[in-house]
Amino acid sequence: MPKMIDTPAIVQLLGYDTVKVLDTAFNQLEWAEDEIRRAIRRSPSKANELYHSFPLLKTDNPRMAVELVYRGHCRELLKRVVSGADTRPGTAAEVCCLCSYMSTIAPLQMPAMGLYFRMWAQAFPGVPVVSAENRQHYEALGKGEIDDLEAISRKKLLVPGRTLGEIKCKGLHHGVRVRCKYVAK
Repeated sequence: MPKMIDTPAIVQLLGYDTVKVLDTAFNQLEWAEDEIRRAIRRSPSKANELYHSFPLLKTDNPRMAVELVYRGHCRELLKRVVSGADTRPGTAAEVCCLCSYMSTIAPLQMPAMGLYFRMWAQAFPGVPVVSAENRQHYEALGKGEIDDLEAISRKKLLVPGRTLGEIKCKGLHHGVRVRCKYVAK
């Protein structure tokens, strides 16, 4: 799909940095909507909750500009919506972003590498960063420490307002009249 705002006149008018921010926002909007559609196909009984979960997918993490990373983040949050789990703790993709950032500051020690590999496998299944056998070695050597780091990381990355909260619906989803359980009666 061609980029809607990638024209010399727009770049000249708004500036490259502004166009880059807008481009990322439009991409994330498209990816989020696609992940919501996919989640609804997997769990049609939760279609209303999933449709209204779009605000949960908002992020200001610059590493989420990468499609693979952002989609992994969205998928985990949408799975939590379906299962009724807490949507506030950090996602595996957010923990991967943290590990990536930390690795630019200092070399990651074994438990942190194990955490990175574990979170990568959860956030981006089918995109191996290390072999399953190598990951198992990290888990065997430091499972307890990795478990602790995961709990701490997800808690530190918690987003307090990332909840569905009260939903009010006018009975229209993308302009189409629907039977939504959140329509005020």
